[in-house]
Amino acid sequence: MSQKNPEWYKLIKLFKTVEGPYTITTGLTIPFLFGAYQILEKPFGNIDNLITSIIDSEIDKYPIVQRCHVIGQHVVMVEDRALCNKEYTKFPKIESKISNNALLISTNTNIGKTLDRICHNLRLEYEGPINRQEYSWSNGSKNWRRFHDQEIKLIRSIK
Repeated sequence: MSQKNPEWYKLIKLFKTVEGPYTITTGLTIPFLFGAYQILEKPFGNIDNLITSIIDSEIDKYPIVQRCHVIGQHVVMVEDRALCNKEYTKFPKIESKISNNALLISTNTNIGKTLDRICHNLRLEYEGPINRQEYSWSNGSKNWRRFHDQEIKLIRSIK
């Protein structure tokens, strides 16, 4: 039986392969994913719902939240489970209550070791940009901005 990959996973894979200014190296930020789901007409009520959805996803990799060394923001990335089970044993692991998945929290961040604490700290950090609909990080100007038309087109392409 084949499983359908969730949109957040498809977006990470897509933005790692696109040419040009929107290419990512690690993962996508929490505001980016939140805004992308708005565009895909599958909005989340809050960051907690987004994080829970990521944890509960049925994929063959582990999602990891880490602070990206390039942009200085928290991103969601994915890594092979075998590597995680071998190399990332010190990472806090939030197990899904409904799937065979878990969210790992990198040791390069201090957002917490429980789901409640993680969601609380991500809300503190990212509710402002999300409320302003500034979902995309501009590394050039070091601030949040609205999606560019090309980003919206790329997001819609995964439908």
